[in-house]
Amino acid sequence: MRRFVTSSYKDCTSLLSGRHNYNMKLNFIKFLTILALTLPIFYTSAQTTNFEVTGWVPYWRSKEGIESILPHLDKFTEVNPFVYTVRLDGTLFQNSDLSNVEWTNLRTRANEKKVRFIPTVMWANPDAIDDVLKNPEKRQAHVRSITAEVYKNNFHGIDIDYEAKYARTKPYFSLFLKELKEAIGYDKWIMCTIEARTPLDARFSSTETIPTDIEFANDFSEINRYCDRVRIMAYDQGRIDLKLNEANSHPYIPVADSLWVEKVVRLAMAEISKDKILIGVPTYGYEYDMFTSLSGSGQTEYSRLWSFNPGFASSHAQTLNLTPSRNSAGELFLIYPAKDSPDPVIPLPFATRVMSWSDAEAIRQKAELAKKLGVRGISLFRIDGGQDQALWDVLSKYPSIKDGKKPPAFVLETSTSIIPASDLSFGAKGEDVRALQKLLNERGFAVATSGPGSPGNETTIFGSATRSALIRFQKDRGITPAAGYYGRITRAAFQSR
Repeated sequence: MRRFVTSSYKDCTSLLSGRHNYNMKLNFIKFLTILALTLPIFYTSAQTTNFEVTGWVPYWRSKEGIESILPHLDKFTEVNPFVYTVRLDGTLFQNSDLSNVEWTNLRTRANEKKVRFIPTVMWANPDAIDDVLKNPEKRQAHVRSITAEVYKNNFHGIDIDYEAKYARTKPYFSLFLKELKEAIGYDKWIMCTIEARTPLDARFSSTETIPTDIEFANDFSEINRYCDRVRIMAYDQGRIDLKLNEANSHPYIPVADSLWVEKVVRLAMAEISKDKILIGVPTYGYEYDMFTSLSGSGQTEYSRLWSFNPGFASSHAQTLNLTPSRNSAGELFLIYPAKDSPDPVIPLPFATRVMSWSDAEAIRQKAELAKKLGVRGISLFRIDGGQDQALWDVLSKYPSIKDGKKPPAFVLETSTSIIPASDLSFGAKGEDVRALQKLLNERGFAVATSGPGSPGNETTIFGSATRSALIRFQKDRGITPAAGYYGRITRAAFQSR
């Protein structure tokens, strides 16, 4: 199977009401917050001992991936349907209908086993990303598009995987994460999947050759601030690490050498909390042609042909009567003359064919590295039925406790009611209005003292009583103008308690 990349994640309910009792409630909440802050050892221990395993299931092999993961869901803390991409205008596009029976079955089983169900939004068009995120109106519309999808489908959260961004987009991507956090982050998980960053001293031959004006597309400190988990895509290494290239004889073209992965993760840990980091681990491999440079320089060069799953490599080895061996990067590999390839396409018949792939043992090494570094866990790309089936035995050695809820270190929830994601104004109707009335009643700004709109009798109609209660809340929070319109600023005020 070739790897395709498309462009196109509480109870403090109170019966108190009225302004005096609202202040009492605030004091109680402050007490709980202080109590939480005085127990950092408890929270740290609870997080660092909970090893997490997450996995992406791609839409292009959803049937095979779901059939493969279902019997082993107990080994995961989160599953990520790799289904969403983004249109040029910033709206979401669903490559596979999550209401299909196979996805519904996965979600039902995940909920039963308290495994988070968090779809991925993958976007790899740098021009479109820059165009949407730098424009405040387009960016906010994009946030609304994601928020609406999360709440409409009651996902546990969303996974943001925006790749190949320009360095100039960095501040706007950070703003996007901030606004997304304000919109859904109070009880939904925001996962961020980002490219691996190789240390500069490994990317350049000497200190003198490192550009003085180099810029990065991701602000690690801002990502740490707004993301509940950060998945480092520690794969597709190739020849990017010059020091490891020099230390290893040819062929050396790994998907992910553990030594390189450690460098990448340690660099990220300088700005991102290790309790949030998951090491992205590949389950696939790449096939290359290795040959002496056609320029006459005498250097060895590589031409990447395609990706494949371990099952394909095993079949290939049998056909060629070869036995895979483990290379210096910890992966399995095969080497043979390209002219002997059973593949009908032979780009360079005079070349040497090199296949290197991540099997269960290579995955185990990454899991052990995660334990050694004390990070949150690992994220597998991808579960599509073609991964090494010995993977399941490996994962059984890394049990974790799952409850599907955000940990206290991220949020202190004070209400059983949701905070509406959509903007609301006088005359609006629907369940979001009922949710808003519940919030107002809980916060001491009663829509009504009895009858429709009163606590326990909230309605779906945004009338004058709802607007009056909302104006009182806005004035109390210093929101101007206090016009009784429920938008981004008022939503953030509810989130901040």
